Amino acid sequence: MFKRAEHLTETEQNLSERFRSLAFWTGLLGLVVLSAVVAIFAVSDAFTSASVFEISVYTVVLFAITVSAHRNFHVRPILFCGLLILFSAYWGSTFWEAMRDEVVPFDLPLILFIPLLIVLILDYRLQLALAPIQGGFVYLFVCEFFTLQWGADWSRADHQAFSLMLALVSGCSFLGLGVVSLTRAIADKRLQELMSETKKLASTDSLTRLMNRRAFMDQLRRNWSQQSHVSIAFIDLDHFKPLNDQFGHAVGDEVLQTVARRIQESSMVAAAARLGGDEFAIVLKEESDGQPVEHSIDLLHAKITSDMRWEAGMISIGASIGYARCDTLKQTLTALLKSADTVMRRAKSGRLGWARFNPRIDGAALANAGLELELKAAIKNGQIKAAIQPIADAKTRETVAYELLARWTDSVFDRDPVPSDFIPIAEKLGLLNEMLWVTMDEALAHLDLRQHRLAINVSPAQLIASDFLETLLSVLNRHDVDPTSITIEITEEVAFRNVDRNIAILQEARDLGIEIALDDFGTGYSSLSMLDTLPLDKLKIDQSFVRKSDKSEQSKRILLAAIRLAKQLGLVSCVEGIETQEFAARVAVLGADHIQGYWIGHPELVRDAKSALKLVS
Repeated sequence: MFKRAEHLTETEQNLSERFRSLAFWTGLLGLVVLSAVVAIFAVSDAFTSASVFEISVYTVVLFAITVSAHRNFHVRPILFCGLLILFSAYWGSTFWEAMRDEVVPFDLPLILFIPLLIVLILDYRLQLALAPIQGGFVYLFVCEFFTLQWGADWSRADHQAFSLMLALVSGCSFLGLGVVSLTRAIADKRLQELMSETKKLASTDSLTRLMNRRAFMDQLRRNWSQQSHVSIAFIDLDHFKPLNDQFGHAVGDEVLQTVARRIQESSMVAAAARLGGDEFAIVLKEESDGQPVEHSIDLLHAKITSDMRWEAGMISIGASIGYARCDTLKQTLTALLKSADTVMRRAKSGRLGWARFNPRIDGAALANAGLELELKAAIKNGQIKAAIQPIADAKTRETVAYELLARWTDSVFDRDPVPSDFIPIAEKLGLLNEMLWVTMDEALAHLDLRQHRLAINVSPAQLIASDFLETLLSVLNRHDVDPTSITIEITEEVAFRNVDRNIAILQEARDLGIEIALDDFGTGYSSLSMLDTLPLDKLKIDQSFVRKSDKSEQSKRILLAAIRLAKQLGLVSCVEGIETQEFAARVAVLGADHIQGYWIGHPELVRDAKSALKLVS
């Protein structure tokens, strides 16, 4: 079973360490002082049988206190018992010497201060209990054994009064010490309660009283190595926002509290947390009443989704649960959490109620989730690199331009993701422009574009960004590159959304001297109609026509028609997908202006100036 680890609070640990340190130094300093006293006695030859006994007891007790504190072994009981023994040994020795008429004037201050020093760090209960005992001992000693020797002519009554006064002073000093200790104990307790409450508030969701995300993750990490297998489920309430909007946040809060209570009441839940919003996470017991986990999940889902009674009627609660189980020796906690989150999303999108992680079904989604998590960091850490592919003149075969591409290098995955893996995710996350500026910065720092152009691919979402052209010009100015050296490659998707806005931006870019090229011409549904709408300078004819032209006369005619159409419209034609010399020669004969493909050159990383200059030459 997944259990909560038992730990002292930080405040308790601090107080315990403070007390242990105090006990250690008490024992150690006591031994040092005792050694000095022994040395004085030895020099003055003042040893008596009582002093030898007292010193022996002190040595044993102080040594025991020091060792127990050093080893942190039952420090409090050993310290308190030891100090009580010292208190008893002192008074026993004092009375023994008094009965042998070995009392000296110096004994008077000693009986007042030495016992006080001994009980200084005792518990306040013991200090208060010893107060009357100390007062009684002082009165008895002074009254019966101590003779006033400074010449005062005191009567027996005067002597008794003086003894009583000293007894009261000594007893009250013990009482005062006890009150101070009691006050400190109360303050320590309040501090401990305050710190415990603060820690509880920091680790608890205020609405549901479940653990919050941080506390849940901390507990998982603490217990991870102690378990052989762990099953985690993520729970997401269905249609919670519409419920909030319809009935109000008060009802929404009540729903969350009800769900939390139902989770806590479930015998199959070992730990539970509210992650935020309407999301919960639980750690499942491996078995509940002898039933498999799947049965437990089914029961939990039924319990959570039962209708909630409200003052205006019944409220239906929906929930999607996804759970995953792993061997803690073979899988990481992060991987398990990703798996549970992935299958929960599948259960929600498929309205399955609940589902278990299936690598065959959820593997692709999990991989995409991993890419999403890593892509932002990859851009920030410089793992997204610029690559360039040459574009050549169809007749002379000389390089006239480069197409800027992005490559993901040095990734954390078994293989570096290819553009078809991460470009759709970058578009989904709105990171395409950020990738473009990063790769442009790298490429422009190494390429000489005085005799060449650099073609950049821009999606409709990038194009309509409010600062697209402004940022583009800023990047070009930073590298002292003229806008006339840049080609923006677009696809026909620009005509599907925000057409007027897209055309306006493209026209503004064209007015700045930037060339506009329509990429993948011939593959869409409305390419011909866009030629009269979009401000274009160049057509990039899709590589599929080149590949088919070798086998189909019809495809060859379409390829020829596309090249002639470009010429008739005054546009530069560029044929993509040139992979052999034969294809290069064929499209040149057909009248193409530019060619691009693996035969001209593969995309290469712009890692340094040498690589770029090699491509330029």
